[in-house]
Amino acid sequence: MALALTTAVAHATDVDTRALLARLSRPAPDTTTFVEVRYSGLLAEPLVASGRLQHRADGALVREILEPYRETTTLKGENVRLEREGSKPRSFSLDRAPELRGMLSSFGALLAGDLGLLERHFVVTTRGTEARWQIELIPMDEKLKRRLARIQVDGTLDSARCFTMSEPDGDASVMAIGVQGPAELPKPLARESLAAWCSTGAEP
Repeated sequence: MALALTTAVAHATDVDTRALLARLSRPAPDTTTFVEVRYSGLLAEPLVASGRLQHRADGALVREILEPYRETTTLKGENVRLEREGSKPRSFSLDRAPELRGMLSSFGALLAGDLGLLERHFVVTTRGTEARWQIELIPMDEKLKRRLARIQVDGTLDSARCFTMSEPDGDASVMAIGVQGPAELPKPLARESLAAWCSTGAEP
């Protein structure tokens, strides 16, 4: 039963997960813009940052924040390098940041179109249609589960629109892919309105 649960993949009748991942795959190098919105019970307003996400030819993922501050996070193999304007660079292992490991595994698998890699780390559920779809990823690793409850990827056709990471305490971050700035997101930037924007593909 445990083996069945860890390898379970649920498919909607009108979405083929393997075919969808093949359409989503992007050969490296590849760069896209993003806006990330961070929701926390400790904050009166969400934190908003924008920048670029790079998938380098050497397999590294680079998350570069350009506004409202400058910060570069480079994920390569098991190592993370964090460079922030005005501070000394820091390097650490992914063992200290399981949520980054989850993001790296999931985003890397999506870029590669690798369903097998996703299934090694997550229980995968696909919903919707080819025109508008949703992939839900539930971590299987117990250590990761304590930091990351689920990842949800919303998209249309062959493009991912939003990458939502939900934490066990209810906090979440939403990365809107291919967006140039916060002005392209719905107003007010409430969590419910952004979730609707991600899932429906509607304009703000």
